[in-house]
Amino acid sequence: MIKSKLFKQYIISYFIVFLVPFTVMCSIVYLNSVSDLKEEIEQSNIGGLEQIATITDERINELDMLANRMAYDPRLTPYMISHEYYSSEAISELRKYKANSSIIDEIMIYYHGSGRIFSSNGAHSLATAFDNYNWDEEAVSEAMEASVPLTTRTEQGNGGRDGFQYINYFVPLSSDSNNSYGTVIYLIRERTLDNLIDNTLNETQGNGFIISEQNQVIGSSIVDENIDISSLELDEAVNGEVTSIEQGGENYSVAMVESEMTGWKFVIMMKTSQFFERLESTILVMALLCISLFIVGSLLVLWLAKKQYQPIRSLFNSINQNKKLEVKGINELETIKRTVTSVFEDHEKLSETMYKHQSFVKDQFLIKIIKGDFNSEEEIDSYNETLYLDINGDYYCSMIISLDKQKLLTNRIIERETLYKLFTDVSLEYVTAYGIDLLNMDAIALVVKFNGNKSTAQQKRKDFVNQIKEDISNIFEIKPTIGIGKIYDNKTMFNRSYIEALVALEHKYFYSQGSSIYFEDIKEREFDIGYPREDLLKVVQSIKQGDKEVAYETLSTIFSQLQSNEQSVSFLRAICFDVINTIIKTITEIGVTPSQQTYEQIFDFGSQEQLHEQLNDLVSLACKEVNKNKKSHNEQLKNNIIDYLNKNYMLHDLSLEKIAVKFRLSASYVSRFIKEQTGYTFKQYVQYLRMKEVKKQLTTTDKPIKAIVLDVGYKDVANFTRKFKNEVGMTPGKYRQVYTE
Repeated sequence: MIKSKLFKQYIISYFIVFLVPFTVMCSIVYLNSVSDLKEEIEQSNIGGLEQIATITDERINELDMLANRMAYDPRLTPYMISHEYYSSEAISELRKYKANSSIIDEIMIYYHGSGRIFSSNGAHSLATAFDNYNWDEEAVSEAMEASVPLTTRTEQGNGGRDGFQYINYFVPLSSDSNNSYGTVIYLIRERTLDNLIDNTLNETQGNGFIISEQNQVIGSSIVDENIDISSLELDEAVNGEVTSIEQGGENYSVAMVESEMTGWKFVIMMKTSQFFERLESTILVMALLCISLFIVGSLLVLWLAKKQYQPIRSLFNSINQNKKLEVKGINELETIKRTVTSVFEDHEKLSETMYKHQSFVKDQFLIKIIKGDFNSEEEIDSYNETLYLDINGDYYCSMIISLDKQKLLTNRIIERETLYKLFTDVSLEYVTAYGIDLLNMDAIALVVKFNGNKSTAQQKRKDFVNQIKEDISNIFEIKPTIGIGKIYDNKTMFNRSYIEALVALEHKYFYSQGSSIYFEDIKEREFDIGYPREDLLKVVQSIKQGDKEVAYETLSTIFSQLQSNEQSVSFLRAICFDVINTIIKTITEIGVTPSQQTYEQIFDFGSQEQLHEQLNDLVSLACKEVNKNKKSHNEQLKNNIIDYLNKNYMLHDLSLEKIAVKFRLSASYVSRFIKEQTGYTFKQYVQYLRMKEVKKQLTTTDKPIKAIVLDVGYKDVANFTRKFKNEVGMTPGKYRQVYTE
C-alpha cells in the first residue's frame, strides 16, 4: 500500500466527492421508494376494504329493493298473509323472494301489532321465533319497530338451528306516506360475510372485520388470534386512511372504510410490523443495494485515486532519482513545485546564457544554410523560430561582398569588423538580410529574403545591392566587388545561390573595382556556341566549397545539355575533354591526386554517361578531401590560437583585437571561434589560464602573492583577490596555507 499523505488526501477528497451525491441520491431513492411502496400498501388495503364495502352495499341494496317490492306486493299485505286461505300463497311468495338473493338464509315479515312473524316456512308467534332463533327479545323487538334499517348479530347456541350464527338485517316496510307498518327480517349467515372478506383479502395477513352501525362484529376473517377487536376504539380510525393505534403495548395499523349506505365499517387490523412487512423487505433490499453501491464506489474511489496519483508519483520518483531532494515534511506536489521552480530558474539562467551567445549560434546557423546542410525548409524553420530570425519570405538569394586583401592589413582590421557588424542584420522594406564573415576568402556573405512577386524581388535585389554600395562608400574608403546569385523560391536553395555568387566573383577581373556582378548576366563571348562555361564555373566553386550535391547537380545539367546539343561529335568530345581538364585542374589545386589508372579510365571514356559517372566519383573524392582539409584547418587554427593564448595569457595588453591582427581574422570571429573550440569566452579562458598558473605558483613557490598576480597579467591585486575568492571559496593566502600543508 502506498504510504503517502498526498495519496491519503486524494482518497479522502474522492470519498467526499463520492459520498455527497451518493448520500443525496440514496436518500432520495430510499424516501421515494419507501414512500411510494408504503402508499401502495396502504392503498392496496384500503382498496380491498372498498371492494368489500361495494360488494356488501350491492347485496344490501338488493335486500332493500326486495323489501320495497314486498311492500307493494298485494299478496303480502297484512290481510292476505293472515287469511286462512290466502296465507299459503303469501308463504309461497316469500319463498320466491328468498330465492332471489344468494346471501339470505331466511326471510321473514312482521307486521306491527300482529304478534306473529311470517317466514318462508310458515307463521310463528313472537315467543316461538325468539326461542327458535335465540333472539334477544328487547333488541329484536326494538329493531322490528324501528323506522330505519338495523342490523343485529345472533349468537346461536346448541339449541339453535344447526348451530349457525346469523346476521339479522331489519328493513322497515313503508307505505306511500312513508310510515312504517311492518318489517322485513333477513337472516344472513355470518359465514357468508366471512367468506366475502376472505375472498377479497386473501393476500392480507391481518384480521378483517365488518362492524355494524351498532358496533357489532357481523363478519370477520381472523388470521391473528391475539388481536382483540372488541377493545378497539374505532373513533381513532379515519375513514379511507391507515391509522396507527397502540393496544396492549403493541403498535397496530388499522385501515377503515365506512359505507355511506349502511353505516357499516369495514376494518383491517394487524400489527404494524406485519402491515409493512413488504416495506421492510424493500428497505432491506434498498439497504443491501446501497451497501453494494458504497462498496463498488469505494473501490472505484481507491482505483481513481491511485490512477490519478500514479503520474504524480512517477514524476516525483523521476525527480527524486535525478536529483536527491529533502522531502521530509512536504508532499510530492510541493516537491514537484519546488523542482519546477528550480527548473524555471535554471531555464532563465540558461536563456540568459543562450542570449549572450545567440550571435554565435546565429552565425553557425547561417553558415550551415549557405553550405547546404539542411535538407528541408521545415528543418530550417525550426532553427529559425528558435533564433527568432526573420528569414521566411517569398524569394531568396545569396550575395558575397569581396574585400580588398591589400587593404586588410593590421590597421584595417577594425574597419572590417565594423563592416561585418553593419551587415549582421539588415532590414529594409520588403528585404531582410543577414551577414556571414567568410574568413577564408576575405569576404562577407549575405543571405537575403524578399517579399512580393518575382519581378518585385528582382527589382528589390537590385535596389538592395545599390544601397549596400552606398552605405559602404559613406562609411569607408573600400569599394567592394559584389557577386550576386540567382533568386529562388525555396530556402534550401540558398547554397545554390551562394555557389552562383562565387562564380560571379570569379569574373571580377573582367569588371572594374566596385562592380556588382549578377550570375545571370555573365557572358563568355568566346564560347557562345553550346559551351557550358557558367556551369563549369559552378562545378569548380562547388568542389572548392566541398558541396557535392551542387557539383552533382551542375554536372548533370552539363551532360544533359551536351546530349541535346546538335554540334558535331568532334566539338562535343572537345567540350568533354575541357570539362575533364577543368575538374582535374581544380582537384589538383586543392591537393587531390587520383591514380594513373583513374586518369586513363577517364580519358578513355566510351560514352557521355560513362564519363558523367566517373567524374561524379572524382568530384565526390575531391569534396570529401576539401571538407577534411577544412576540418584540419580549423583544428590547426584552434591549436595555433590556443597555443598563442597559453604562451601569452600573462600579457597585460592581450585582447581579441590583438589576436585578430595576429591571425588576420576579425575580432568577432576570434571570439566565436574560441567559444566554439573551448566552451569558454575569451575572457573566461584567459582567466582560467591565469587562475591555474596562480594556484600552481601559490603551492610550489614562495613568491609573494602580489608578485604572482602581476606575473600572470593582472594589474589590480585587490580585484583579483575578490575574483579568486568567488571562484575558489577562499583567499589566495588561505589557499596557499591549506594546499601547501
